[in-house]
Amino acid sequence: MRKRFVAFAALAVVALAVAACDDAPESGRATIVVTNINNGSPLESDVSTDSLVYEDLVPVSFLSRPYNQFITAPRGDAIIEKYRIEWARTDGGTGTLATREEITSIFVPVDGTASGVIRLVSWQDKSGPVLGPLVGTNNVIAMTATITFFAREVGTEHDIETQAVVGVHFADTAN
Repeated sequence: MRKRFVAFAALAVVALAVAACDDAPESGRATIVVTNINNGSPLESDVSTDSLVYEDLVPVSFLSRPYNQFITAPRGDAIIEKYRIEWARTDGGTGTLATREEITSIFVPVDGTASGVIRLVSWQDKSGPVLGPLVGTNNVIAMTATITFFAREVGTEHDIETQAVVGVHFADTAN
């Protein structure tokens, strides 16, 4: 009886080890971090209809690095394929911009840095019901944008996610 129990326990340990190895998405892989967004400053967004720039594009920089310091397996370049922007009010008001996803293609080399530009605020956002009433007033709306970037490691099925947060102040600067 004892031999059966030992054999069963050994098989259970082997089965758990195999299952655990199959579900290790970060082992031997790279991760991407946002090193800079909008040069480290909050975005001052002009909602004036007189503005020549009616969308807000912001620069963003990324760094590819190993998941941990003990990585020995090879890893590759990554491509940031899309990003999602979620909004939260920081001024105590109600109403936020709608969550939006955008497609992009930013190449991040292995162990390297990359820069790109994302559309943080669209003209639909500025002319919508949340920001539209700011036109012609001295009011300001403050929000934070949480941006989740979705990347894929080239040549694998390994997905990578990273986030960044940036503050945004909306106002009609023509007023």
